[in-house]
Amino acid sequence: MTSHATVLAVWLRPLVDYLQNLGVDSQSVFDHTGLDISHVFVPGVRLPLTQAAPLWGHAAQVTGRPFLALELAKFASVMQAGPVAISMLTSRNMYEALQRYSRLCTLLCEGVDVALERQGDNLRLEILVEPAERAVLSQVALEPGFVPILSFLDKGMLTAGSINCIEFEREYPGERALTHLQDLFPIPMKFDCAPLAMVFDWIQCQLENPYWDPALSQASESLALQSIEQLSERNIIGRVKRLVLELLPEGKPDQARLAALLNVSSRGLQRQLEKNGVTYTELVQETRHELACRYLQDRHMTLVDVALSLGFHDQSNFVKAFKSWHGMTPGQFRKLSDP
Repeated sequence: MTSHATVLAVWLRPLVDYLQNLGVDSQSVFDHTGLDISHVFVPGVRLPLTQAAPLWGHAAQVTGRPFLALELAKFASVMQAGPVAISMLTSRNMYEALQRYSRLCTLLCEGVDVALERQGDNLRLEILVEPAERAVLSQVALEPGFVPILSFLDKGMLTAGSINCIEFEREYPGERALTHLQDLFPIPMKFDCAPLAMVFDWIQCQLENPYWDPALSQASESLALQSIEQLSERNIIGRVKRLVLELLPEGKPDQARLAALLNVSSRGLQRQLEKNGVTYTELVQETRHELACRYLQDRHMTLVDVALSLGFHDQSNFVKAFKSWHGMTPGQFRKLSDP
């Protein structure tokens, strides 16, 4: 299953700063995964998870620092996660901050959920991955999910003593790597665990935050929730069209099959599309129309080639559909498109 999830570009800014501090050419690291490094400096830009996720593993390999994501948390500004971080930093206590992180984490990275559960004297936070993103997100690529939390350490809201344990999915890294990591974060750590998790002391999580600002925390959360809502509305159409593009050569994509690929019911998909003023059939037709105009400008593709690429069973059905879209036959359109 192909991932269509995205990552907030500015969330990668701490990685750029960290690589530069190490004397590593951050431009070449980003180029390796096909990312434009300039995007991390532009608020609101989102990057494909399929390109952003491998970035962490490559950066760890280039620097020789297997826990690079956690190391940069020691130096990252808490404000680099935008309204998510501000809403957390100004929460009443750490428990309230973690609740907000659970609600807002989608803004930072789609396809990842944060689950929070009290277990006796502990508060357990788990980083969970949706099935469609499991193949994309390696263990190393998941660990940046701890950065917004660890960046609060020793800044008045969170101390190392508040965290009882960090549970990693990866194997034991060896004494040298573990000693280096615990020099940065003197916190008990376990390995070969699933899922990735952080366990907090419940009582410590109830202590009042010296930076508590109810108005600012609520305003920041509202801003983040608005962005998440816009992201959801914008992405459902884009995701449907991308899947239609992938499935068209096999024939007209069935709505039920496409909905299953998006992990929603067919009716649920239709409701989401209707909120955006469009139906599934209209999106398929729009995608076919856009592709038809592009393919017809390629003189190497015959009309039969174009028809089959768009999921039509034969050329005549394609010609009929194209006339309804454009008011002319594909052949006439092709002649008008000639230079």
